Amino acid sequence: MKKTEKLFLDYASDHDLNPSEEEILSFLIESHDKGEQLSIRRAADQLFVSTTSIIRLCKKLGFSGYSEFIFNLGLKVKNMQDPGPATSLHVPLVRKKEEFLSNARWTLDSIGEDSIKQFLDELKQHNLIYFYGAGFSTLFSNYLAKKLELYGYYVSNTSTSDSRAIFFNNIQRYNLLIIFSRSGETAKVIEKVQIAKDKGLKTVLFTGNRQSTTASLADIVFPVFDPTIESQQEFQVTSYESNMFMLIDILLSLAIEQGIIEEY
Repeated sequence: MKKTEKLFLDYASDHDLNPSEEEILSFLIESHDKGEQLSIRRAADQLFVSTTSIIRLCKKLGFSGYSEFIFNLGLKVKNMQDPGPATSLHVPLVRKKEEFLSNARWTLDSIGEDSIKQFLDELKQHNLIYFYGAGFSTLFSNYLAKKLELYGYYVSNTSTSDSRAIFFNNIQRYNLLIIFSRSGETAKVIEKVQIAKDKGLKTVLFTGNRQSTTASLADIVFPVFDPTIESQQEFQVTSYESNMFMLIDILLSLAIEQGIIEEY
């Protein structure tokens, strides 16, 4: 069985696709196999269908949209390949570069302009910002807090190691809560977001799990692709950390270009 046929059956199985959906799925798989990187608009034009039809198929297959489906297709293709014995650094290096770039594209494509605009509006309106990080996510929390502090913001940065009383007493002085939580399911994080919302604060979440409880509570959510979301092996070396720092710097760069913050 050809690789493309196996991929088609893998996706189509148990999803009761109609002939039109099967044609779209087959085309997307064949295009990927040929090395073509089609935007959803270009794919729709070549298929003579609407972009809505493609998105509807992707959602029927269990994905949030076209970008997530294409990313998953890339992972499936990579897992089907037999790399053979490692004879040099070149092959694994190229593979890692492609993996990291693909994850970065997924992250940036999954973030809507509306979320970015809302975040920038919050930075424009409020200069008292409370940061809260869970576990290793305190690295990101510290980074963004220090950056904004340099730009004249008044910030406070705490983590899950701090007591509930400290958080409760401090949060009342602030206008905005920014949280970093990879899983979005840490009980202390969920509690803090709920407290902030009860106090009338806007909440911004940076996370690897956009389906988490915290994501459902936060006002603005920035999802960063996490390759360990299913395995929950968060201590693996992945692109999650580098993509998070990249996203933070992109947001700061936009804030500077928009005149919201000034570099000293």
